[in-house]
Amino acid sequence: MIPTSIDGTDITGATIDGVEVDEITVDGNPVFSAGPPPSVFAGSDDANVYALDINDGSELWSFTTGGVVRSGIAVDDSAVYAGSGDDNVYALDIKDGSELWSFTTGSSVESGIAVDDSAVYAGSFDANVYALDINDGSELWSFTTGSDVRSGIAVDDSAVYVGSVDDNVYALDINDGSELWSFTTGSDVLSGIAVDDSAVYAGSADDNVYALDINDGSELWSFTTGSIVLDGIAVDDSAVYAGSFDDNVYALDINDGSELWSFTTGSVVRSGIAVDDSAVYAGSFDDNVYALDINDGSELWSFTTGSDVESGIAVDDSAVYAGSGDGNLYALDINDGSELWSFTTGSGVESGIGLTL
Repeated sequence: MIPTSIDGTDITGATIDGVEVDEITVDGNPVFSAGPPPSVFAGSDDANVYALDINDGSELWSFTTGGVVRSGIAVDDSAVYAGSGDDNVYALDIKDGSELWSFTTGSSVESGIAVDDSAVYAGSFDANVYALDINDGSELWSFTTGSDVRSGIAVDDSAVYVGSVDDNVYALDINDGSELWSFTTGSDVLSGIAVDDSAVYAGSADDNVYALDINDGSELWSFTTGSIVLDGIAVDDSAVYAGSFDDNVYALDINDGSELWSFTTGSVVRSGIAVDDSAVYAGSFDDNVYALDINDGSELWSFTTGSDVESGIAVDDSAVYAGSGDGNLYALDINDGSELWSFTTGSGVESGIGLTL
């Protein structure tokens, strides 16, 4: 544990010659770091990005953009990354929310956001996928699809994976953005994107969930739901999890796409989906957040918010985090779904959710 006092004296925010110290080291080893407490990050249709204390939901900071914040939220050790309806991608200091840099695209940014050690990846309604230098936001490369880019974004060591309203799933070279392969579905690709060592998983408005060979984009399998697949896709070692506008959450065998189980909610499912060792977590337009047994899809618990749930879903060891159209971000006990805390923004919460622990 990093100490916050020396000989009983609190050293949080310590200064030397009037300069606040971020880190104190002894023999090169850190003994004090002034980083932020464990936090939850989310955007709102009120145009703000929020950082909240993970323990009680109190506001640590907020940053106001010029439009709705419905993008994914990504975090690393130093920054929070988000897109806005004001056409920008933002990097915000994780400690205080001050703007580190912004990059202006040609239209609204509501895609997923992904980061690695060197770049931030985002899509725009201007039909482009962008790779931005993580240090200053300068454009490293861009790739133009045939229409809006609103899907999730996934990256590995070699490629960026993304969908477009031009009906395609793309794999782009991570170094220069050149197209490695593309796969054409029957309609818009607006869903989350997930990858493992062998496949890329995506949903389409043609009602299908697809597994594509990670090397060449050839179809490994597809599964047809009863309506469009618009948002969350999650994977573990045995299954692919997806929601559909047919009101269901599905678990599909990762090897052949056969249905393992499905759970019917009271309305369309277009939230993010999260999984841990015991449960699958999803939201619905019936206003509920659900925890489903990972083995058979039976309901473990549900929590009713005041409006539709179409945000990302995040989990840690103790809680499930979800936003609602009622303007609140909720932290729910992972065991029984009881409310631990809620934070009220000025409008609906439809963004992704980021965590630091």
